[in-house]
Amino acid sequence: MGMYSRLFLPIFLIIAVVVGVRFHLMLGSETAHASARYQKNADELADHLQRTLQPILAAHDRNAMDAVLSSVLVLNGDVGAVRLDYAGGHLEALRGARMEARYPDWFPRFCAINAVNRTVNIGDAVLVLSLEPTRPLNGVWRNVLQQAVVSAVNIAIIYTLLTIIIFANKRMLRRLADATNRFQGGDHDVRLPVSGTLEARMLASTFNNMAQRVQALVHKLQQSQNDLSAQLTRTLLAQQQLQVEKDRIEVTLASIGDAVITTDLTGRIDTINEVAQQLTGWAESRARGMQLHQVFVLANNFGQHSLLKAMKAIYAGGEVVKVGNQSLRNRMGGICTVEYTANAIRTPGGEVQGSVLVFRDVTERRQLMQQISWQSNHDILTGLPNRAALALRFEQEVTRARQHNYLLAVCLFDLDHFQRVNESLGQAVGDEILKQAASRLHDFAGQRHYVARLGGDEFVLLLPELNDRTAIEYAIGKLMAALARDYQCDGKAVGMSASVGIAVYTGNDISADSLLRHADQALYQAKITGRNRHHFFDSDLDEQVRTHHNRRTEVRAAVRANELVLYYQPKLDMRKGRIIGMEALVRWEHPLRGTVSPAEFLPIVEHSDVIVDIGEWVLREALRQLQLWRAFDPDWVISVNIAARHFQRPDFVERLTAILGEFPEVPPHMLELEILESSALSDIAHVRAIMLDCQALGISFALDDFGTGYSSMSYLKRLPADILKIDQSFVRNMLVDRDDLHLVSAVIGLARSFGLGVIAEGVETIEHGAMLMRLGCDLVQGYGIARPMPADEVLSWVARFDTAPVWQAAASLPPIVTLHNEPPAGGTSQMALI
Repeated sequence: MGMYSRLFLPIFLIIAVVVGVRFHLMLGSETAHASARYQKNADELADHLQRTLQPILAAHDRNAMDAVLSSVLVLNGDVGAVRLDYAGGHLEALRGARMEARYPDWFPRFCAINAVNRTVNIGDAVLVLSLEPTRPLNGVWRNVLQQAVVSAVNIAIIYTLLTIIIFANKRMLRRLADATNRFQGGDHDVRLPVSGTLEARMLASTFNNMAQRVQALVHKLQQSQNDLSAQLTRTLLAQQQLQVEKDRIEVTLASIGDAVITTDLTGRIDTINEVAQQLTGWAESRARGMQLHQVFVLANNFGQHSLLKAMKAIYAGGEVVKVGNQSLRNRMGGICTVEYTANAIRTPGGEVQGSVLVFRDVTERRQLMQQISWQSNHDILTGLPNRAALALRFEQEVTRARQHNYLLAVCLFDLDHFQRVNESLGQAVGDEILKQAASRLHDFAGQRHYVARLGGDEFVLLLPELNDRTAIEYAIGKLMAALARDYQCDGKAVGMSASVGIAVYTGNDISADSLLRHADQALYQAKITGRNRHHFFDSDLDEQVRTHHNRRTEVRAAVRANELVLYYQPKLDMRKGRIIGMEALVRWEHPLRGTVSPAEFLPIVEHSDVIVDIGEWVLREALRQLQLWRAFDPDWVISVNIAARHFQRPDFVERLTAILGEFPEVPPHMLELEILESSALSDIAHVRAIMLDCQALGISFALDDFGTGYSSMSYLKRLPADILKIDQSFVRNMLVDRDDLHLVSAVIGLARSFGLGVIAEGVETIEHGAMLMRLGCDLVQGYGIARPMPADEVLSWVARFDTAPVWQAAASLPPIVTLHNEPPAGGTSQMALI
């Protein structure tokens, strides 16, 4: 007891050091986390106010500014004051009462979270934010108190358990000392009760075995004193028995980690260790002398028969026997899985004296193997069969459908816009939606159908034993309705629909892989035709898809083989007679077909990531060329067309910033991005955010083909474009088509109303240019100025280009205020500019 009690002090010191280090690290981690979140909130609030106040300052709306400043105190509880100094005056919002500090006065010295002041310049205005760290300090103090309580409880439990152990050991040692004294006094019948802790039971069993053997030895010595003649003989038998016992003890000690039973040559048990007693349920006092098969009972008759046969062979001198995956039934009827090894116990001369059976419980390992086997055929997240399990079941269903001559529908499901939900609401919500969708599919499938998850948000449903297509459509209709119900995630309803592609096996010679590929192609058609619908595989459409896929593969190979080149079409300021920049236009220099226009290959890849690779290549090549041209004319602006799929990627601004960083000599304001009006209106909020981020870098935007899309003025107001680009289809015919002339005039007037620049494409004659200048549009491009040309021809063309005499007369004409009914003079002239 003295040694155990002395452990109190070192344990206390260890706990004190560990707790001190833990609280030091925890305080540092909590402080860093709270400070980072505090700083991040301040930065996000500053950015939010900058974006919010910028249009309000421009409108000089003092009431709106005051409302925004007042809302800051509600949005962020850390804000103590916010001030705005602008050209028209000064506004200030102060928090009436400070948040109550729930930490002691000394705590901030150990938790370095300081007050934050943010100054934001919004044009000529200055916004100052003052934030107080009371709330983050309260949060850190609350976490520290919680951990302190937990630590105190843990320490109390440790010392309580240590005290219990000390008193248990004290009682065990007192019993052992009392029994030892009685044994030394001649009471050889004394025994310790086998009870209490595991250590106490093991100590009692050891003492009892020792006392029993010593008592037997004393009895033998007393007998030897009665007959000295017989003593010598009995001693030589005794030596042999001691050797056997030694051999048995050595085998037992070597196997002490497992369950061990030893027997004599008749199969009766001599010894059974503690582990074997626990697994069989038989105490040593009861098991000793019983037949092995009565204690070591295997649950199946074949296993029991094999054990008896193996032990008989061992008693006859046979080799070691190893058997696995056996079910052992204990005395209480419980079952566990064991593996055992049986071997003979031999004398130094090789004579068999008995046997030893060593076995261990492998139930947990078997369960682990079963779990691994299950996981290899099931999806961990949803519990549905995975692709490997589907492949086996798929082949079976195809074989059954062929044999019994019924239809088999292969349905490939995909959740619509799942990636967008995953990115906006988080992966945890996405996983919950997948689990709920899998549950609905599983409930629908029941015992008759089969559902599996391929990966991501793709699921496969096999519908066997159907008679016609009407039955398939009825089943799919019910399932689509089930999948379209709102998904409940953290108490919120998330709307989600699904698209499905269906391939039907009708008994023809086709593989399961081909059926799944057909369903995938049908799913693609369901998505491109609007999503939230089903589509059956069509063999004619399959050929078109294959052709499209092959052509897309060819374009991808052309990108990798550097077969793309850029042509450049000049942009002209007609009134000044000066080239203001170039539009970069991609061409494909095909090794067999020659120069291929973009209209022949870009539509093939516009819905794939190949268009992103092409777009980034065009940006780099255009910036590289502009870097060379800046020595000739540093004011040129180069325009690059950006596809909708490329522009709307979440990492577009980040990737564009990296590309601009590769060309530090080109200022970002020399780059102009052209986006189609139709692509801009597909997700106007997202597009607006990207445009604002790019304009913050200095990049300008032009709405290409303006007038061919929806052209809502409300949308135009929300899009921060810099230039409207009049589509060439209106410009080309405006001299002979009155409606086109009206439309061009309207676009120019619209651009003026919104304070935007305007440029016209499709200018093919001097008359086109003259009319555009009279309408108020000075910037143009088109075949009447120059066709697109390779980069190495641009400078020589610019050197030869001289338009001043040609455009001087046109520029002197008065502007057109109102369009008359008569066609414009010279409207049918076809005199070319070059």
